[in-house]
Amino acid sequence: MHQLRSVFSRRPQPGKDSAGNSLDNSMNTADTATTDTGGDGATSGTVDASCPFLGHRYYEPIRELFRTTLGQVYLARNKETGQEHVESELLIHRKCTGHTNIVQLIEVFLTPRYLAIVLEYAPGGDLLDYVQSKDHLSEDEARWFFQQLAVGLAYFHNLGVDNRELNLNNKLLTGEATRPVLKINDFTYSKSEQINSDPNSALGSLPYTAPEVLSNTMKHGHQADVWSLGVALYKMCVGLYPFERLEDAADARTAVQNVLSRIARVEYQIPDNMSTELQDLLGRMLVKDPGQRITMPGIMAHPWFQKNMPAGLLELNSRVDPESAARQSEDEVRSVVREAQGSMRVIDADNIDEMADDILAEEEADDLLEELSLTRDYASGGQMQL
Repeated sequence: MHQLRSVFSRRPQPGKDSAGNSLDNSMNTADTATTDTGGDGATSGTVDASCPFLGHRYYEPIRELFRTTLGQVYLARNKETGQEHVESELLIHRKCTGHTNIVQLIEVFLTPRYLAIVLEYAPGGDLLDYVQSKDHLSEDEARWFFQQLAVGLAYFHNLGVDNRELNLNNKLLTGEATRPVLKINDFTYSKSEQINSDPNSALGSLPYTAPEVLSNTMKHGHQADVWSLGVALYKMCVGLYPFERLEDAADARTAVQNVLSRIARVEYQIPDNMSTELQDLLGRMLVKDPGQRITMPGIMAHPWFQKNMPAGLLELNSRVDPESAARQSEDEVRSVVREAQGSMRVIDADNIDEMADDILAEEEADDLLEELSLTRDYASGGQMQL
């Protein structure tokens, strides 16, 4: 479960990210994945002991690339194929060039010290902050975002790609404040059927994790994405995740155990004040058996989803043409990444309770409770939306 723990989305203190930098620094027009070679190919710092690739049987850590408000990003090499996952991530991202609801990869280039990744700027912040600023969204507003998110995810699936990190804090916003355009961001954990092996590793943020991921029985990542999409919809409409409860606020370790247990048992409540159609859709998405869970085409044909559909949204995926829209070809992206690899030195790697211990580090307890929405407001007697 190291992978699951390592990608916990830690919410920063106001104005600071996890590395102590301004939040604005993570939203620069030219977002860069940096690799400081120190002039001789050596890393300029050490890899954190929590790096999920240390001692991993399949992956070999190369170095930490950068830190963002969401955590750390590492460059790793597949021991069997030699492929480095930053290359896979960039190739997947390039295939999305021209999609309105996906942050655009503009260019990849090298400087004397860095591999720079230039991304589209989304000035409206992230969807999690937007939801939290309102406590929860009306069904109409939640549907506006959900329709865009689902269409973007369907595009991934049509490419044979599983997103595997469908949380609200890496969904960025741009455009008018009254009707923001949603942009899917962060391809770090996306996996392609053509490029990668089966997506059977336990990755993702805890509240969004599907039961088959916890039980290590996942056979197809598309349906795990559908589960996470259902969690995101529930969070938008209720203001809390479906598997957290008020009593979890008392203790971080207990919170992790309880959330894991509820996910495994698929123990949640759908509020009575939701429309019948929304209750039906959530009930079809948050189903334990992936084979019985609604599919992406089923979601997009559902009456709740179809209501107030933005003009042209359903046709968007068929209009995307990355080959004409992309600034660089696949070969050019590969060439840049492989040139960057030349200066990298490989780093030498000197039941519910166990899962919870793996996920939880004591110094992250406050961040964990905040991720689960269990802030002091709830702990001091605030009311859930159920």
